[in-house]
Formats: sequence, C-alpha cells, structure tokens
Amino acid sequence: MEEDRPAQFARNLPYQVGNVLKFHYQFPTSLVIADDGQKILYENNHKLVYVDSDSSRTVRNFTLFTKFIGLLDLNRANDKALVGSADNQAKIINLETGECMHELNGHSHFVYIGGFNPQSTIAATGCQNMKIKIWDVVSGELNVTFEEHQQTPTSFCFNAEGDKILSSSYENDALIWDPKDGQVICKLIKHTKGIEVCKFAQSGYLCATGAHDNTAYVWDIRNPENPLFRLLGHQNYVKDLAFNQQGTQIVTGSNDNTGRIYNLTDGSFVQELDNFPGQVYAVSFNETGDRIIAASNQKTVQIFDNQGVCLQQIRGEGNFYINRTGNTFVTFPKSIESQAKVWRDARARKN
Repeated sequence: MEEDRPAQFARNLPYQVGNVLKFHYQFPTSLVIADDGQKILYENNHKLVYVDSDSSRTVRNFTLFTKFIGLLDLNRANDKALVGSADNQAKIINLETGECMHELNGHSHFVYIGGFNPQSTIAATGCQNMKIKIWDVVSGELNVTFEEHQQTPTSFCFNAEGDKILSSSYENDALIWDPKDGQVICKLIKHTKGIEVCKFAQSGYLCATGAHDNTAYVWDIRNPENPLFRLLGHQNYVKDLAFNQQGTQIVTGSNDNTGRIYNLTDGSFVQELDNFPGQVYAVSFNETGDRIIAASNQKTVQIFDNQGVCLQQIRGEGNFYINRTGNTFVTFPKSIESQAKVWRDARARKN
C-alpha cells in the first residue's frame, strides 16, 4: 500500500520509508528493532532471522524452536537476544557468533513475556502458568522464580536502574518486586478491573498502569499507597501507555479508538489523538519527546506532535513494531508474501 498524504499535511513528513523488506511464508509473530534502527530480528515460519534494515541483507538465520516465537528482546549492546516460544523454552543467543549461549529450561507453558534489564546482566521470562523467572545472562543460571501472580501476566517492565520489576496481570493490582530475591516491594492497588499494561518512566520512581476499568494511574513508588494522578477520559479499556524520556508527558492508547496526552506535572489532560478507524493498541514517544507514534488495529499508524496535532497518516499497514528510541518502526500488512516497510525519523536520516 502507498502512504496516504492528505493535502493538509506538510510535504516534509516526519517519518519516511527507508527500505522495503520481503517477508516470506507469513507475517512474523514477533519482531524487535535495534536502538539505532540498523538491525531487525524477527520470527518467520518458526525461524529467527537477523537482517540489516538498510540493505535487506540477512546477517544470520537461526533454527531454535519447533513452535512459534512469542518473546523477542535485544540487549542494549544489540549483541544478544532473548527468545521465548510456544514449545515452553527460552534461550539467550549471541548474535555476533550465532551461538546459543544458554537454554533457559524450566517453564511448563508458552514463554511470551519478559526481557533484559537495561544493564543486560539479568533476563526475565514469563509464561502462561503465572510464573516469571529471572536468569543470570553470563552464566545462564536461574536466580529467582516469582510466583506471586494469581493470573496470567499481561505486562512487564524493568526500571532504569534494573533493580526493580513492575509486572501486572488480569488481577486488579500491579506488583513491584526485587529481581534479586523475588520479594514484593509494594503493591499498586486502585484499579477495579484487570490491568492490561504497566511501565516505568525513565526517572525510576514514576510508573503507570492502564486497565480494563478505562483508567490509567501514574504512581510514585516512594509513596505507593495512593496514585499520583488518575488519568480519565477513555470510554474503553487502556491498551497501551508510554512516558516521554523527558519525564514531562504520558500518552495512552485505548480500545475506544483514541489516544490521550497528559502532563506529568499535574496530571492535566492535553489533547485527544483521534481519527483512528479502530482500537489504538500501541503508543510511543520518539527520543526527543516531540513526536508520538500510535497504531490502530485497523491498519492505520498516525504521527502527532506532543500537543496532539496530527502530522502524518500511514494507512494499509496491518502490523506495527517500534524500537525503544522511536527513530525506527516497521509496518506490514497481514498477508502472505507481504512487503514490510522500514520507517525512519526523517531528521535522523538527514544527519
């Protein structure tokens, strides 16, 4: 599909197609992009493919599992991958040598959630039996099995220092716990329905939760008894949320087909992100905090400034993945033999 360029939008669009990649067999169930946007790791027909995003050159192919991959994460150096699959296994892969460093055994169900801590010293893997395991990246040894959730985990996040984990399930409370010993530090109790998403801010002490009660809360974990702000306005459950790196704003995406921007100074509402044809399942800020990227399940991605002005619409793209810095994202339609587009921040491309 071609990019839609309505007349009211500027010709110098904030994101431009940098390359087109061919995905054979079927669209990936998992995909992750390096922080610099130069490498993409994705699942294709139960195999793992590592490609250069500019040249489309395949750097490595991996045959690791017999069933589809649900968890993919890259460490900050982009030289190791954490992979989990539906055959109840997880592995740490050395992307430079192509070798499997560690097989992380012990799960009894589909491994679909987790990631490296920012320091890349430990890795977490979670599965459908409600357990989250913490592994040492160097040795591959199991450090902790966390068993406090009573329902399947829905979301997971390390803080910036890597010494705390925030995790949620369809229970009404989120848990902050210590990955060294699995001890619960505090519970975030306010939602009246199951929590869908939880994330830490860059600050390390601010975090947020979004739930099926149509609300999101911002918390200061130094005073976890009461939320800092209650973010109202959505008419359906909160599917995703994101802090900007500057610590000044938070954006939410909802099944009510909108996103919403709020200030973190006082929790005040800034602007609604609208004109989506379907549920907004992914939201993200770019690194400088002046762009918001939001994706709908009805093949639409929109780019806004941080005051909610729409700068760009991309239509006809069924799946969406963005990297941590927000400088690169990948879109592709849900079809066999699909053409994936690699989109780059136009300002970064000029540098």
